[in-house]
Amino acid sequence: HRSLLKIPIQPWEEAAWARGLKMGLIRLEGYFFRVGSGKRSPLSFFVRNAQDLYVGLRRESVTQAATYVQLITDYGYPRSHVRFETRWMDVAVYEEDGQVLIYAENKAGQKTLEKLCARLAAEFRSGVPAVDLEGRGIDDALMKAHHIWTNRPRYFWAVCPASRASYEVRYLRPMGFTLDPVPELPDRLEWSPQAECNRYSFHS
Repeated sequence: HRSLLKIPIQPWEEAAWARGLKMGLIRLEGYFFRVGSGKRSPLSFFVRNAQDLYVGLRRESVTQAATYVQLITDYGYPRSHVRFETRWMDVAVYEEDGQVLIYAENKAGQKTLEKLCARLAAEFRSGVPAVDLEGRGIDDALMKAHHIWTNRPRYFWAVCPASRASYEVRYLRPMGFTLDPVPELPDRLEWSPQAECNRYSFHS
């Protein structure tokens, strides 16, 4: 497929899919697949046109499912705490109390992902405008900013086939936030609520 020629499946994605299928984290159903418990209906590998014909591969979906698997198999988060397509987020890790610890966002293209992260870090320090999530033509960065502000994740994980970037979300007064780069996400053994008791504290 042309999209695979442009953005080939990466070794880490292939390995994650193999682990996910073996462990039952990913289940194939023809042209569709199911991942975890965050989305009840199956997802398609392909994009359909107005005539309901399959016309292209959803390259992002391959990365999205691999991201979900890695959070469980590589970072050690319980599968019951990791959700796929939940509360408008691609993938999320929840804490015991139901709060969002990690919000993972996937893109097929590296430049698109880098531009999104740059905008999220710079444009919403003073606040996040209201947005109609059901509307069409919504600015992507604004939509993701709304997801961050609404769900209050501690970390934002930006993942595409060729690269990934980890950020701590720093919430600012009066109603804004920014992204601070961190070397890596915490795994389950490194993370403890007691060590992060200032989760909702604001910074000036």
